[in-house]
Amino acid sequence: MSERTFRAVIAAVLVGALALTSVVAYAVLQPSPSPAPGSTPTARLAPTAPPTAAPTPTPRLVFGEAGVTAVGSVPRGGASGTTLVLRFTEPSVDAILNAAGSFTVTLTDQVGVGTTLIFTGTPSLAAPGSLGASAELVAPNVLKVSIAASDLVNIEPITVTGLGISASPEAALGSINATLGAFSGSLAGGVANIVLPPPGTVVAGQ
Repeated sequence: MSERTFRAVIAAVLVGALALTSVVAYAVLQPSPSPAPGSTPTARLAPTAPPTAAPTPTPRLVFGEAGVTAVGSVPRGGASGTTLVLRFTEPSVDAILNAAGSFTVTLTDQVGVGTTLIFTGTPSLAAPGSLGASAELVAPNVLKVSIAASDLVNIEPITVTGLGISASPEAALGSINATLGAFSGSLAGGVANIVLPPPGTVVAGQ
């Protein structure tokens, strides 16, 4: 290769390298495209934390632990004396709201059957006049206690008497169950325990 040809090749290589450098520099220095007029720029969304479950509210207790004076033994095919006593006491002066409300007491036998037991007698209720309380049998095995209002400055007790329990010949032997339920109105908040102490025991008949 002659010296002239060699110089021509070197010159061509240098010119090409210079052109490539210019192209790269132009591309790097180009500004980012601007959004079109009237368009909304896309924002980068930050990750969101998963929602947390709301805490379960604590029921407002309208009664503390209920007291029960049991009737004792209830023979199959027979009945006890009307000696059952049910006691319900407000745990604080303003636990019961000044409004109407009610709840029920339901009897079932040892295996949970309600058709084998019934209340006997007539319910009698003792309570402060501020409650306007009443008690009635709404089914053979269901007692309903109702109030019309409440005194927000005094603790108010309710006592139900005058009832006994009768068991059919098919009643399961063992402790009788008494469960509170159907809380409504000002008594809808809850109680310390919806299952009462056994109000009696079914035994084999004579």
